[in-house]
Parts: sequence; C-alpha cells; structure tokens
Amino acid sequence: MPKQKLNADVIRSMSAEEREKLLAQLRSELLKLRSQKERGVVENPGKIRQIRRTIARILTVMNEEDLKNKILTFLQQNKGKAFTIEELAKKLGERRLSFLRHMVWRLMLEGKVKKVGVRKIALAE
Repeated sequence: MPKQKLNADVIRSMSAEEREKLLAQLRSELLKLRSQKERGVVENPGKIRQIRRTIARILTVMNEEDLKNKILTFLQQNKGKAFTIEELAKKLGERRLSFLRHMVWRLMLEGKVKKVGVRKIALAE
C-alpha cells in the first residue's frame, strides 16, 4: 500500500487501470492480514480497518464513474432532449436518487451537463 493517504481526490485522479491494480493489491493484502489475524500474529490490527476503508473508497469512486458514464451515454443518445432527475433515474434504473442528483451536480461542475428550465438537465453543447 502506498505511503500517501488515499483520500477520494487522490483516487479520482488515478486512471481506471491504476484503480483496478490498487484494488487487487489491497484485497490480497487484506486477505494476508486476515489470515495472520486468525493465527494471532498480526502486527498492526488497525491496518485491517484502514485497508477495508480504502477498498470501500475505491469502489465508491468506481461506482461514481460508472454512473457518470451511464448518464452521459444516455444524454448523448437523447441529444436535444431535457430530463428531470426522476426521469433519468427511471430510464437508467437507478434507485438512489440522491446519488444520481450528486453525480449530475458533478457533471454540471465539469461542464458536461447543463440546467435547462427549472428542474430539467440536458447535455451541454
């Protein structure tokens, strides 16, 4: 595991391949630490918790990227149309409205999606 703290911003700045590689490395390290714990010889038991949280952070960022790509793909396929968050959720099969709302907000900050009307969003030109 790298020495620097792996917060969400650092993980987001990594490429998808780097994230996959780091995830595999952390999972193998976690497996090794858990087996050491079973034998009673783990040196730093707090490291297990740290690795579990880092894995969760990586998976969260990967889920975010996946949802952002789904949103962009859907809006590109329906170019020129505007949708509400609820309509997007129904079309994408996403049940977590607040998560979808947050991803749309991020896409707005990136300039890939724009607000059209009061509650509708569309692909930015």
